[in-house]
Amino acid sequence: MSTYPLTREAVSYSWRQLLTRAGADPDQLPLTLSYGENTAPSSRAKVIIRRCEASAARALLERAPNSLDWLPVSEVVPAGSALPISEPIPILFWGKGADQGHLPFASQRADGTIEFHADLIAAVFFMLSRWEETVVAEQDEHGRFPGVASVAYRQGFLDRPVVDEYALILCEWLRVILPGWEPKPRSFSVKLSHDVDYIRRYANAQTVLQAVGGHLLKRRSPKMAWRAGLDAVRERLAPEQAPYFLGIAYLARMSQEHGLGRDAFYFMATEPAALDNDYRLASPMILRTIEDLRKQGFEIGLHAGYHTLHNPERFMEEKAKLDNILGETPYGGRQHYLRFKVPHTWRCWEQAGLSYDSTMAFADHEGFRCGTCHPFRPFDIEQNREMDLWELPLLVMEYTLSQYRGLSPSNGETRILALAHRCQQVGGTFTLLWHNSSLDDQWQPWARMYLRVLDYLAELGPRAPNLAVAESESRPLAT
Repeated sequence: MSTYPLTREAVSYSWRQLLTRAGADPDQLPLTLSYGENTAPSSRAKVIIRRCEASAARALLERAPNSLDWLPVSEVVPAGSALPISEPIPILFWGKGADQGHLPFASQRADGTIEFHADLIAAVFFMLSRWEETVVAEQDEHGRFPGVASVAYRQGFLDRPVVDEYALILCEWLRVILPGWEPKPRSFSVKLSHDVDYIRRYANAQTVLQAVGGHLLKRRSPKMAWRAGLDAVRERLAPEQAPYFLGIAYLARMSQEHGLGRDAFYFMATEPAALDNDYRLASPMILRTIEDLRKQGFEIGLHAGYHTLHNPERFMEEKAKLDNILGETPYGGRQHYLRFKVPHTWRCWEQAGLSYDSTMAFADHEGFRCGTCHPFRPFDIEQNREMDLWELPLLVMEYTLSQYRGLSPSNGETRILALAHRCQQVGGTFTLLWHNSSLDDQWQPWARMYLRVLDYLAELGPRAPNLAVAESESRPLAT
């Protein structure tokens, strides 16, 4: 879809996303809302957001890196207002006539009307719909849209939940136009998640040969090669003592000890394969593990296989296997390798009746892929509709920091805590992925860092609810 689909339905969707994050009930707010100029008289207070040029979205994709306008917080909120953030605010789109710097971010007219010259509607839809991923052809070796190709990365705001920040700005202007109005409070929460890809370090003969060969040829260590061979034999003889498998129980225990015991464990249901898992979901040891985790109150979900990103038939086959174990319990999950094709993968999850997806992070760079840390309903830009599915944005996984970015554990810790702090500022959910395979002796510096992160998160905020259960019980959620 080459044309930016800012339809009437998309505009309405974006208004609701903004207002809900601002702590307002879109259906109860005594306001007249207008996108573009609306000269019709109204007895109610009025908010206008100026519409950008039709070509603005395409122009944004083509802008030179680091060329956006950024405004100090003092220039985007009413006088006397304060935000929990202090850094300048990026402006993705200006309304018509405002992009020359002649007009402010927002102002109040003589009749009381609040007018935004920054096009927040276009910006919110741009980030949440992931439209850019449907028009930018760049892909990595796994068919994923790279974070480094995104507007957010190239313009320097990937580490900012800009949708949520825009909502906080709107909230301050609503206070001006609605005296006595108070927004609904939003509280920070933590969601730990674990993709169970492998239960053995040496899943097959190929991995054994790679390990042995690496020790012999690269490290010139026959001793380490011998040890790798012995470890592989031990895993085959006693799979329940394999370090990766033991890592599942360890993650659960650490979360319980830190009061963060609503972690989600996502299991794979495809058959063992090179780019998928090394276990069968129906094996007795996996079934016992799932049952034990459920008894402890942990969430179980689907880790959809490598080839399911736009294959609904294969997706349904895998889901059916997990359904046989979980019964009618609502659940969500995440795509393996974070492989995702907008909007088709969302559609697979929706059609299968899953409650939520939590895939939307870039594999190659941590940050806010969708510009938000609040759960939201995705928008299908091809079918022009809000979807019956929640997206719980993933913000960072350990492999991104260690493998893709090549950071040290210390620098990785800094990045994790910085993102958590951003989520706290906007009252969102900090979602972290840590694999059970990232705890053995090869990962010890990172495993120690993970415990320090848990200490920090336990002090920072409460654990997040099970999104699938919350939806089924009709609890209030962010939209």
